[in-house]
Amino acid sequence: MTVKDPMSDIDLPVQQTSQRARFAGSLRAADAGRRFKLAGCPEWSPPEVLARAGDLGAEDVIAVSGEVCLKPEANPELPSGEVELRAESLEVLTDSTTPAIPVYRGPEEDLPSEEMRLRHRVLDLRRPELRDNLLLRHRLVLETRNRLDALGFMEVETPMLTKPTPEGARDYLVPSRVHPGEFYALPQSPQIYKQLLMAAGFDRYFQIARCFRDEDLRADRQPEFTQIDVEASFVEPEDILGWMEELMAGLAEVAGVSAPRPFPVMTHAEAMDRFGTDRPDMRWDLEITDWSEALADSESLILRGALDAGGRLRGILLPGGGALSRKQIEAVEAVAKAQGAPGLLWMKGNPDGASGPLSRFTSPEHQARIGLTDG
Repeated sequence: MTVKDPMSDIDLPVQQTSQRARFAGSLRAADAGRRFKLAGCPEWSPPEVLARAGDLGAEDVIAVSGEVCLKPEANPELPSGEVELRAESLEVLTDSTTPAIPVYRGPEEDLPSEEMRLRHRVLDLRRPELRDNLLLRHRLVLETRNRLDALGFMEVETPMLTKPTPEGARDYLVPSRVHPGEFYALPQSPQIYKQLLMAAGFDRYFQIARCFRDEDLRADRQPEFTQIDVEASFVEPEDILGWMEELMAGLAEVAGVSAPRPFPVMTHAEAMDRFGTDRPDMRWDLEITDWSEALADSESLILRGALDAGGRLRGILLPGGGALSRKQIEAVEAVAKAQGAPGLLWMKGNPDGASGPLSRFTSPEHQARIGLTDG
C-alpha cells in the first residue's frame, strides 16, 4: 500500500483527489528529512500529535503535515519503526462516534464474538488480518494470470446463467422472468463450455471460475467458491504436471510458503498404497506399511484368514503412540468403524513387553520385523 514518493516540501491540499501524500505505514528511514501530509486514524500518529489533539476520538480522521524524522529509539516490531512524523499542523477531517466493535486490537486482546464481527462487517474488514487476506488473494490471482499467460494460456470467461449439468451436488436454480416456468442453473463448474472451447480450437486456456454447489459445508468447500480451471489439447500428463508445478511454485513464492522443486510425483496406485488417499498430506510421516510377510506365520486366525483369502496385512507405525490413552485409542477405533472397518487391531511397545490386542498374537520377533519399539 504505497504511492509514488512526492517531491520535497510537497503540501497537497485535502480538497484535491489525493488527500494524502503517503500512507503512514509506508514511511521508512530513507524518508527522513522529507515533508509529507498524512491522513488517517490517530493511532498511526506520533505521541506529539496525540498530545496536541487533546480530545480526539479513536476513530476520528485527521490530516497531519510535518517532517519525517528518525526515532531516537527504533521499534523493530514495525516496518516503519525507525521513523516518526514531527507534526507541524493537524486538521480534523471527520469526527467519528465510538464504533460498535474495536478496530484496533492489541496483541493480548481477544476478538469480539463472530456474530458481532459479522454484524459489523465494515468495521471487521478494517482489521489488518482481513486486509492482508484480501491483499494476498489479489496477488495470488495476479500471479496466476501472469504465470499462465507466460505459458501460452488465454483467459476466458463463461456465462453464470446456464443449464443444469450432471455434477456431484444439487444445482442452485434461478427462475426466468422472460420464460415463466423455466429456470437457469448456476454453474457447479464450466464443463459444457470447456467442451465447446476445445472443439472450437482454443487449445490452451484457463479460467478463474466461480462455482456454486448446493451441498453440505466441508472443511474445504462452501456453497460458492473459486477454482482455477486449466484446459489444454494435444498434451501428455508430463505437460500438465510441469505447468502446474510452475504455477504452484509461483503462488507459493507470493504467499511466502516454501515449495522446493521439483515436486515429488507419484502414481495414483502408489498414493493409495502408501497413504490410503489420492491427496496425501506429505507433512505427516505416517505411511501405511505392508506387514503381510512379517506376520505371515502369526497365530492369529484373523490375520491368517485375511492372507488365505488373498488379502494383505497393512498397518501404520506411530512413533510416540505408546503415550496414547485407552480413551484416545477408542476414539481412533470409532473413526475406523465409521469408515466401515470391523474394528482396530493395535499394540504398544513398552519396556516390559508389548501390550494391546495384537500383542497376544505376535512374538517379539514379529514385533521387531514390523519395527515396533518402546514408546
